[in-house]
Amino acid sequence: MADVTQASRGNTPSLATPKFPVDDHTPAISSPLNPDAPAPIPRPTRPPPREQREKRDTLKKRESTKARGGTPDHHHGRKSSNAVPGVPSPMRYSIPEPKLSDYEVPRDVYFISHEPNTFLTPEGKHELKRPLDLAENKKGYRYTLCVADPFFRHKQFYRQTETQPYGPRMSFNDSDKSIHFSTSGHIITNEKGWRMSKANVCAREGTSYFEVKILRGVPRDGPVVPSGGETTPQPHIRAGWARREAPLDAPVGFDGYSYGITDIRIDTMYRSRPGRLFHPSATKPKSSSKASAASKNAKAIRAAESLPAPDDAFREGDVLGLELTLPPLALHRKVVTGMYNPAVDNFASANVPSSSTTGALEPAPDVIRDRIPVAYKGHMYFEAMDYVSTKPVEAYADRGLFNKVVPHPNHEDPALRSLPRSALRVYKNGVYLGTAFENLLAFLPPASQPSAAQGARLGFDDAMLGYFPAVAAFTGGMAEVNFGPDWWAPPERWEGPGVELASEGDVGAKGRELKGVGERFKEQIAEDVLWDIVDEADFFAQDGGYAAEEVGGGAKGASGGHARRVANLQEASE
Repeated sequence: MADVTQASRGNTPSLATPKFPVDDHTPAISSPLNPDAPAPIPRPTRPPPREQREKRDTLKKRESTKARGGTPDHHHGRKSSNAVPGVPSPMRYSIPEPKLSDYEVPRDVYFISHEPNTFLTPEGKHELKRPLDLAENKKGYRYTLCVADPFFRHKQFYRQTETQPYGPRMSFNDSDKSIHFSTSGHIITNEKGWRMSKANVCAREGTSYFEVKILRGVPRDGPVVPSGGETTPQPHIRAGWARREAPLDAPVGFDGYSYGITDIRIDTMYRSRPGRLFHPSATKPKSSSKASAASKNAKAIRAAESLPAPDDAFREGDVLGLELTLPPLALHRKVVTGMYNPAVDNFASANVPSSSTTGALEPAPDVIRDRIPVAYKGHMYFEAMDYVSTKPVEAYADRGLFNKVVPHPNHEDPALRSLPRSALRVYKNGVYLGTAFENLLAFLPPASQPSAAQGARLGFDDAMLGYFPAVAAFTGGMAEVNFGPDWWAPPERWEGPGVELASEGDVGAKGRELKGVGERFKEQIAEDVLWDIVDEADFFAQDGGYAAEEVGGGAKGASGGHARRVANLQEASE
């Protein structure tokens, strides 16, 4: 058998080169069998996490902010060591130096006549015109006239001011642009649909009263709605009280921010829902005697007789009196902060004297006014972010079928908390008709809030929160307002300022001290001057006070070099 020769192994293909070197299989830990183990290869560490990118405003927003000059000055806004910690303070902005013309008295408002037909009162004594080139309160902003004053150099020289006509009147800035006024600001009209005009004074506590005379509206003689003319718009007037959030292109009583009275049928109007006047029930101890029962029936009969008939109306020449009663601000703050307890905080009368009348030194919260002076068509204005409508009140005003929102003083939402013992009462030619509304909504923060999306600071009161006298006109309706003290038709048993007003049909009216809106305007001016001085003293203390004045850096640190301009003005005056 032939020997089979074994093939040489050298001809066999060699194995592929191993992927990992042999040394990699060496144990990483030394042992008696492997004393020369190599050191372990360190694993690469993870890269550090990326830093969070800084969120910057868009180019469009930066350009708009720079153009308006509304960028806060962080150097001025930052408090010094002299500031009291935890005490709020108004914002100071980086603004240009006041011009010499800014120290002059603001020029009067310029009016233009309506074309082609002018608006005249029925007697032809007054022509109603439209103001021109004024800043309007709209789009979440509010404007008030200001002027530069050398005595307010720490608050950047500007303070609030007024222009002619002086005194309480309908506001030219807080009215729809289609409203036409008399030169005194007391007569208004409008040729379009419902448009509203608010006064330049607001009620915050106590009892306030004003009158509205119908100059053109429901005819004096004849039916309320002419037969055959239902398709032709007729002039009408609505009057009432409105808050800052109430829209100007709508009638009084359109939403939850205003309470109105209609001329036709003398209906109440709130959230666009009509209602009727009523008399609140007397809260007296129950008695089973026949005499007391007869007395109650007699009072109820007299009260029912005073209510207007369904076909009654405020006609041309009639005087509509509107009386608003609000609780003291101390009780108001308890309601909005959730501290109201009806068992403890309830009071007997509808008008409890506040700390201003009793002389009690109660700590009042700060009034913060974040305002920046801006120039607009020859006028200087304080521009501030206005209070806007909130979703809870909008939902409350919804006309849906399942809207069961009921405001009360202890509501979980501050915007829907009502003021106890607040009421709105109606008079016709001095005769008390009845109560239109009770438990009006609260207005102090946090019930009222500006727009946080626009950068406003929340929770501050600017001393102009309240209920404003408001009048709305429809297709030629014309009305004149009277803020006292010389009334056209004085209410029953009212003989002058400071006299208590009482009505037989309204037991809750006893003990109310009637105050004209004109008297409140004087208080409002005094409060504005006071808060300007408080702001100046606050900034003066933040800038170092008298110590900084001695060094010479206080004025420059507060105004950015404006002290030289003040010196020049003083030298020029001398």
